[in-house]
Amino acid sequence: MVTNRSRPATAGPPWWLLLLAAAGIAAGLYLWQMEPVPRLPSRSATPPSTAPADGSADASADRLGSGAEPAAAPASAAPGEGEAGPKFPLPESASQYAGPMPAVEASDSPILDALLALASRDRLAQFLNLQDYARRFVVTVDNLPRQLVPAQWSALRPVPGQLAVAADHERITLQAENFARYDAFVSFAESLDPKAAARVYLRFYPLLQEQYRALGYPHGHLNDRVVAAIDDMLTAPEVSGPIRLVQPRVQYRFDDPLLESLSAGRKVMIRVGPENAARLKKVLRALRAEIVR
Repeated sequence: MVTNRSRPATAGPPWWLLLLAAAGIAAGLYLWQMEPVPRLPSRSATPPSTAPADGSADASADRLGSGAEPAAAPASAAPGEGEAGPKFPLPESASQYAGPMPAVEASDSPILDALLALASRDRLAQFLNLQDYARRFVVTVDNLPRQLVPAQWSALRPVPGQLAVAADHERITLQAENFARYDAFVSFAESLDPKAAARVYLRFYPLLQEQYRALGYPHGHLNDRVVAAIDDMLTAPEVSGPIRLVQPRVQYRFDDPLLESLSAGRKVMIRVGPENAARLKKVLRALRAEIVR
């Protein structure tokens, strides 16, 4: 049995990423990628979505973890697009946060100030990519139900440590000790007060909604996408038995085609291990209850 130290692709979701799961929580996410997040494009650039032109999930193996910057998604790619009203309206408490929003390029400081109600600055910086956070959050949320979250727009920092696998001839198996790499993040997620996290989300919702529509959904509602991402992660399958991997290039993929075809968010829940997934699902349910009327 040999330990393989090749680097994997990312997956997974910040305090807000927890509003989806995200963990947080898929290529580019904290829970799977170990490479540093590439330099962000100009603030004037529109963050990419990974949806293909027909709005379906991109199943191209060559694109997973390739680092290529996908094109912006069309408005038809998101559920609920074109509807008169949101499928999941914000809770009535959201009205108390009405007021002027900072410009997105000046939003990092007020967002960080608000996040300090959830955790210390050092604790936040340990897990979150705080630069250009509003747009990072929106891109991460939008792509969790798809197959790929763009690494350069991940809202979460890379998970430390090496991916633990065992190689026996041509068979590669994900090792159970790998799940422990995510314990710190899961504990961080559990430490967040869901009501306080929801208050931060609702406080900056107009800014986030503006960024979501700028992403290519002129009639879309971000909260619908947040709930869709959470629900997608909550329905992640529980895998029993060894998890087989393949390594066609540099990054690992699931050997089972059904697992490999899952969304980025669902893959996150598998990669963290069954116990951590159960803990994250509890967090997600609590957060979901706070952001839906």
